Amino acid sequence: MNTHRRAGKTVALANDLIYGALQCRLRKPQLAYIGPTFTQAKRIAWTYLKDYAEPYLSKPPQESELKLTLKNEATIHVLGADNADALRGMYLDGTVNDEYAMFRPSVFSQVIRPALSDRNGWSVFASTPRGKNLFYDLHRAAEGNDKEWYTLTLKASTSGIISPQELDALRRQMDPEEFAQEYECSFDAALKGAIYATEIDSLFADGRFRTSDLPSLYDANIETHVVYDLGYTDATISIWWQQLPSGALNIVKCEATTGADIFYHIASLHNFQGEIGKVWLPHDARAKNLQTGKSVVEQFLSEGIRPDIVPNHKIRDGISAARKVFPKVSIEEGQTGELIEALKSYRREWNEDLGMFSERPVHDWASHYADAFRYFALVSGNDSTKASVKDDLSSFNLQTLFEDYDDLRRRAIQRIN
Repeated sequence: MNTHRRAGKTVALANDLIYGALQCRLRKPQLAYIGPTFTQAKRIAWTYLKDYAEPYLSKPPQESELKLTLKNEATIHVLGADNADALRGMYLDGTVNDEYAMFRPSVFSQVIRPALSDRNGWSVFASTPRGKNLFYDLHRAAEGNDKEWYTLTLKASTSGIISPQELDALRRQMDPEEFAQEYECSFDAALKGAIYATEIDSLFADGRFRTSDLPSLYDANIETHVVYDLGYTDATISIWWQQLPSGALNIVKCEATTGADIFYHIASLHNFQGEIGKVWLPHDARAKNLQTGKSVVEQFLSEGIRPDIVPNHKIRDGISAARKVFPKVSIEEGQTGELIEALKSYRREWNEDLGMFSERPVHDWASHYADAFRYFALVSGNDSTKASVKDDLSSFNLQTLFEDYDDLRRRAIQRIN
């Protein structure tokens, strides 16, 4: 469903879930409304589901779990794609994936789709466009396969839901691109606030996005560098790249992991079949872990890997560096996972009160990839940048790091006293 704003799609989707739950003939059906985040899902759909399901409930709604139980023992859950692991282990007879353009790409393929398989479940994907991202790709694929998919595009100019007078007022008060996206279901309108929109367009126009049907960018005769954005509560992202003699930068791998300890990443480096060049860690990798008493840097050093540290910097300076590096970058589709979709989705939020975009980008699934890409831009392909890194660890070992920590600790105690 590609629908305009205020078309009533959430009401329709809520009723679709209830109808599907009541019609399911399998034992104890389970269905789910899934929004981009749990907070959004609760705010948008929970009230609608309770209201429309009221005649069919077997017991009061479970507010703490956002769960409805119907008279035929079917249950409907309200969940967020930001915590996809909460769905693992569930079986599902049907799902509604609302505002799908804002989902992390792997959520459906790795979590939701397997949960539907043994029950032959169904899914509805609904959204207003947000540029040419995963919802655009899904919509195009569905349009070409009418035996398995039903597609609907509902534009405000043809639906009749919003009056012509209101649409004229909206056109006058909104940017043309914003109106085209929000009310005319246009995938061609640029995502408002997108930080790398121009750079991504150039990447595709120049043929620097290497599709999986073409030869790999990876060259076994060139060393591969790695940079990490360490997620202590979120995903850890690693970007692997090679620098060609021409100065071109080929990103040959991008990996996202959640819940993997630091030794998983160390093992990945040791097990890599090619030659590893420099390994870069974020600035906070020198901080001691309260549980282990060691920093990430110490753990790498103890395993025979001497990392460098990405220079501490302001986000806007890192974004500027990324824009400068982008023309040199090529990205391999098959090995880089969600990186390109994340860079498309990385954006600033519009601040209605100030009438301007926020200084800091939106913190969501895409920002973790974008942070890693920012680190990559700061340390790759620019010798002057490397020479200016004050936090280089070439003179450090476990003993000097221990002494450095003790010195910082003594100075902290002195300030307290």
